[in-house]
Amino acid sequence: MLLKLGISTCPNDTFIFGPIINNFIGHHYEIKVVLDDVEVLNNLAIKSKLDIVKVSYGVVDKVKENYMVLRAGGALGFGCGPILVSKKIKTKDNLKRAKVGIPGFNTSAFKIYKHFFPDFENDFTEMRFDKIMPAIVNGDIDAGLVIHEGRFIYKDYGLAKIADLGDLWESRYSLPIPLGCILINRNIANIAGDFCNLIRNSIKFSSENYNDIFPFIKKYARELNGEIIKKHIELFVNDFSLDVGEYIDELAKFIGAKNSIFVG
Repeated sequence: MLLKLGISTCPNDTFIFGPIINNFIGHHYEIKVVLDDVEVLNNLAIKSKLDIVKVSYGVVDKVKENYMVLRAGGALGFGCGPILVSKKIKTKDNLKRAKVGIPGFNTSAFKIYKHFFPDFENDFTEMRFDKIMPAIVNGDIDAGLVIHEGRFIYKDYGLAKIADLGDLWESRYSLPIPLGCILINRNIANIAGDFCNLIRNSIKFSSENYNDIFPFIKKYARELNGEIIKKHIELFVNDFSLDVGEYIDELAKFIGAKNSIFVG
């Protein structure tokens, strides 16, 4: 069975799906893979271009007629939310009319930003996530919404943290922050259980054979420092990557759907 699979180039995704893509573990699927930025994948999902695709939770409401959400493979957790950083802005109050770089209007990061700061009159500039911090340094934008490994390296750019949206989320709701999930086209939802088990086996392989999968991870990583890559994986690949578990009702509410949208 041919599957068009889309994942991001981030280390957590290549760690999770690398063994499947590279046939390090046995399966009966023919995988045609697209590796790109998550906002590109969000837009491909909106156009229903892929069979299985990693997307931001923030876009699920727009695609739920065509896709369901796999219980495995996503990014959900504590202490891993997007952060707001700047070179010159020091407090959230001074952010109200700032020019802010964001990784995409369909990302969970942007949805959560608007959730906490709905009245801020910002001038938003959409750009690829790894371009945000350089744009702050160059003075093209005042502040940036940083995701992925940015939380580990923003100080290297001489930037300061204004707010941690993950901390705000956890303080208000006592729930893990919903970042990304894996969608499966409703036309092939019958394989959801099998593919979720394949994802779990893939995570197990990567965990037990890190040196074998690391070259594939590093090939696509934006930040090439091995320790940063490892920290990224340890933060974003966790028990929720195996199964979203008890938080299904809360996740369904966040994406504006019934919990039956989760399969596998």
